Amino acid sequence: MQRILTVLMLLFLPCAVTAEETLQELPTGTLTLAGAQQLALNNNPSMQKALASVRAAEARLGQAYSAWWPSITATGGYYRNHADIQPDWQPDISVVKNLNEFNAGLEANWLLFDGFARKARTLAARRGVDQARHLEHNAKRLLLQSVSTAYYQAQLAREQMRIALQNMSFNRSLEHNASIRYRVGSAPKSEMLNFSARALQAESDLIDAKKSFRIALTVLGELTALPSTASLDTLYPEPVDTTSAFLAEHETLSPDEQLRHALRERPDLLALQAAVDAARQKKNAAMGAWAPTIAAVAGVDYLKQSDITPEQEEVTAYAGIAAEWKLFTGGKRSAEFQEKKADLLALQADREQKELAVRSAVRQALLDVEAAGENLERRQKSHELTRRIRDDVQKLYTTGAANITRLNEAQTDLVRAAGLAAAGLIEYRLAEEQLLLETGMHKRLQTSR
Repeated sequence: MQRILTVLMLLFLPCAVTAEETLQELPTGTLTLAGAQQLALNNNPSMQKALASVRAAEARLGQAYSAWWPSITATGGYYRNHADIQPDWQPDISVVKNLNEFNAGLEANWLLFDGFARKARTLAARRGVDQARHLEHNAKRLLLQSVSTAYYQAQLAREQMRIALQNMSFNRSLEHNASIRYRVGSAPKSEMLNFSARALQAESDLIDAKKSFRIALTVLGELTALPSTASLDTLYPEPVDTTSAFLAEHETLSPDEQLRHALRERPDLLALQAAVDAARQKKNAAMGAWAPTIAAVAGVDYLKQSDITPEQEEVTAYAGIAAEWKLFTGGKRSAEFQEKKADLLALQADREQKELAVRSAVRQALLDVEAAGENLERRQKSHELTRRIRDDVQKLYTTGAANITRLNEAQTDLVRAAGLAAAGLIEYRLAEEQLLLETGMHKRLQTSR
């Protein structure tokens, strides 16, 4: 009887030690998904590039607006001239003279009409600003999408580490128990070797999970523009909350309403529509080349010649209307118009293709959320059933109706089921995050408008 009690005490001791070691080995952090996304929005160079593109588009719009204002040009010069003059009315006289000449002028030119090309170019530049802003918004959407994927992959890898550590500790415990039973002659050696092999496989799973965790952190560090001097430890995600089954935020819109929202609000789709509108205006501007240009012109010129007898000084002021009409350009106008027309047709095709892609992406995201939710529900039910089985086996063990191996197997199944439930929660959260980003309904996208 004393021999049996001694064996039982040895069986329970390794389990407690390895469980404590498991908790200590897991990487623990405080970084939330919202915090990681904000770091990326603040530091990622892609956002700076997108903002610079918006400023460039606004500058091009300013250039287009400038065409509506008159241009004022000042000219001037000082020259040393050599003149060899033979007047027609005095063929026998030749005047050779060096003289100084100073001239200055001021001219204002105000375009009045150019076949509405100026208006079309202005509208095209305005649509270009809209396009740049939508592209900046879409860059934010894609960055949030990448950050959420890397963050949840890091959380999932951490859960895989926990599962592997639990699996390894239980198998080491079973290996220890089997070795004791083997030494007392109550179990074959093959049973001990079986648990040893399972423990080694669990260690291999742990190594793979650690590698996946570091890779996910590396990607997260790139997305958040982590300085080279900073440690990846600062990006450790917070532990998964396995107590809540679903997220608190649920979209109340139907799938059809979410699809319509995506087609109406997706920034990449809006950017292509702005590009189509800009191309249409550029085509209209090209049509203006067939019309004449009319401008109001006014100015004053001053001329002074010195070091000559007599000195000359002239002031000329003028004002009028100037018109220019190109009657033949060798087919240049027609070729430019056809180019702009082809660009418009290409962008319209891109717009239709993007709409098809958005429809497909939203529908896939809806299916992912539905499948992940159903999968999570079943994994949680499986977890609960496994827990009840473990409790029943534990009761049987205390009464001597079940052996220690069966108890450890039940406990291992419980740990594995808990890990699968946690992984299912991560998959569901990632699927929901992706859906919000695919439909353009993510709160960070809404607040940035």
